[in-house]
Amino acid sequence: MEIHDKYDLSFFDVTGNCNLRCPFCINDWSTISGNTHVNERTLENVLKLLPLLNSFYLSCYFEPTIHPDFESIIKAIPVEHSKKVLFTTNLSRKLTDGVIEALSNSGFNYINVSLDSLNPEVFEKMRKGARFDVFYDNLRRLTEAFSVNHGAPPLRYITMLNRHNIDEIPELIENCASNYLSTMNELRTIVPMAHIDKGWIKENDITDERRAALWERLFNFPHKWMFVDYGKRTEYDEFFDSLEDPGEKMIYFVPPFIGLRISSEGIAQLSHMGIESRYDINKMDDPYGVFKEILALHSLDVERARELKKNHEEKLKIIEEKNEIITDKNTAISIRDTSIANLTIEREALTNDKYNLAAEMATIKATYFYMLSQNDTKGIWRSFRHSVGKLLFKNNSALKSSIKKFLHLGK
Repeated sequence: MEIHDKYDLSFFDVTGNCNLRCPFCINDWSTISGNTHVNERTLENVLKLLPLLNSFYLSCYFEPTIHPDFESIIKAIPVEHSKKVLFTTNLSRKLTDGVIEALSNSGFNYINVSLDSLNPEVFEKMRKGARFDVFYDNLRRLTEAFSVNHGAPPLRYITMLNRHNIDEIPELIENCASNYLSTMNELRTIVPMAHIDKGWIKENDITDERRAALWERLFNFPHKWMFVDYGKRTEYDEFFDSLEDPGEKMIYFVPPFIGLRISSEGIAQLSHMGIESRYDINKMDDPYGVFKEILALHSLDVERARELKKNHEEKLKIIEEKNEIITDKNTAISIRDTSIANLTIEREALTNDKYNLAAEMATIKATYFYMLSQNDTKGIWRSFRHSVGKLLFKNNSALKSSIKKFLHLGK
């Protein structure tokens, strides 16, 4: 049995809100109010989990840079775990020089920057509440600091594709690579969530044709880029859909990853479980020990799910093979029945021909004997030739000559 000794990833929000209200945001802001900044005690307990984590997102649903002491949070990450850390920022809140310096020396795995356009009008239309001049000043100062520090984290850029920026994408990728230290540009589609205004999606979404034209332009592009299509459903979507209603969960679903989501209040949830699971890290004396035990228990859950899934797939395969056999047999039966039906029709037609021919022969025979009794050989020949004669003589001239000779007839 495979034993999981680490969580694949964790999402830890150091704040409980955002400075922007982007129209495509996955957050339903009608259900979110207020803000809780993570405190020192909670942060300390969360950081105790780092040895159990393969990857540590310093932000997930909210903007981390709005925390009033974000610089201290960056510096609190132990050096031996810094390579596990990554986060995403909209870079739209003015950063202090101290935050920029801390980020430059953080040793993080990488930093994502949300950037939809370098056109101020398009940028502010997409990032509602942002000011392009503030964003650009942060970007300029950040990349200048990173460019003189060879140990600075790699920068990546995330762009939401829409009708207003799609023609700008090649130039944007080129610009990011040449001027803003980009190591990767991630292009994303709009996530069609229920709370997002359908009219806005219709106005901003791109057609398949325009997307295909963009891919053709980018195909041999020298800079790194990737595409994430949130419009297509995957096994991940099916898994997380099953978590919405645990009663509908297929027990053989194997979680796509083992993860934690931790709020700025210190409430941890197991993102891979189909049950209500909320743990208050603030009330734990030994958060590392607690979540290590949960991880061990989860290993059993995953292995059992894999076993059930394997058995289920084997049963499906057997059912599919049996269905193929049944289909083949039904096809063979159908072909046989069709052949029988055709032969029956042919037999009935031949039987009718036989009866008709017998009736014609009886009439010819009666006529022949009548004319023979009258010594009317020429009449016999005429009747014979115009009735059955056409069939008999068609390919048998010898028979025709023989009968004419028998009836003593000339040419």
